[in-house]
Amino acid sequence: MTTSDNRTVLHRISRDTSANGLQRLLITNQTAQATLYLQGAHLTSFVPREHPDMLWVSAAEPYQPGQAIRGGIPICWPWFGPHPSDSGHPSHGLVRTQIWDWEIVNDQPDMSQVRLWLETDGENPAFGHRARVELVVTVAASLTLSLTTTNLDDKAFRLSQALHSYLPISSPADVRITGLTGYPYMDKLTGEHQVWPDRFTLDREVDRIVQDAGQPVFLNEPGRMRRFVRREGSQSLIVWNPWVDKSRTLSSFNHDDYQSMLCLEAANAGDDHRTLLPGEHHCLTTELGIVTTNDA
Repeated sequence: MTTSDNRTVLHRISRDTSANGLQRLLITNQTAQATLYLQGAHLTSFVPREHPDMLWVSAAEPYQPGQAIRGGIPICWPWFGPHPSDSGHPSHGLVRTQIWDWEIVNDQPDMSQVRLWLETDGENPAFGHRARVELVVTVAASLTLSLTTTNLDDKAFRLSQALHSYLPISSPADVRITGLTGYPYMDKLTGEHQVWPDRFTLDREVDRIVQDAGQPVFLNEPGRMRRFVRREGSQSLIVWNPWVDKSRTLSSFNHDDYQSMLCLEAANAGDDHRTLLPGEHHCLTTELGIVTTNDA
């Protein structure tokens, strides 16, 4: 059905148009609310019942067509970071400003599930392969994103990617990350390889690829519920905060935004990149939620 305010209502999932013309899905069920933009298949909000939003978006974000959104969970695909061979191509892949096809998979009182997808034709000089990328978003007591890539081509290709999750923080000084101690990481700022320390302090620019076992990682702060990031199909976690100087170079990012966000990103990056043979597929999954007494 269509309402008088140009909103298409599909049970607990509604589709509307933002002030700047971007199509989005608004999801409200008994356990959570979420906002999902069709441009980039981009989650910008996930609010579990009786809790604050688990995703962060800059107040400077204008939500413009054709411009990647600063915050939420951008989809970096089919490469993470700079293009592997030509810096003239955009960072973080091809799909952040494309409009994805979509359909409802489940629409239950306590769980909503949407599938979105794109296909490449092999004609783009930045990625000359035929492939299908599909994102399944599950909004329940926790938020789950599963990104599946299928090689539709007759030759193999290399895949790196990330579900670039921006999480809100109260203060950098209070941030504690647990679950990474002892795992090796590559510091993208220095090129050095080190081991994650027992105690991590967020007091400077951080851009690290942690090569781990895909175990749960926890974000702890005084006065906030403990949060978790779980992953499947990932043995690399990106930890990123631009700090002061880098913040001044970023688009749609206030100079002091670094004080209120931290990225903990499920990825296939660095040594964890994947090679897909013809017909093969790979699924990268992340789950974000609030730790309960039953969680580790």
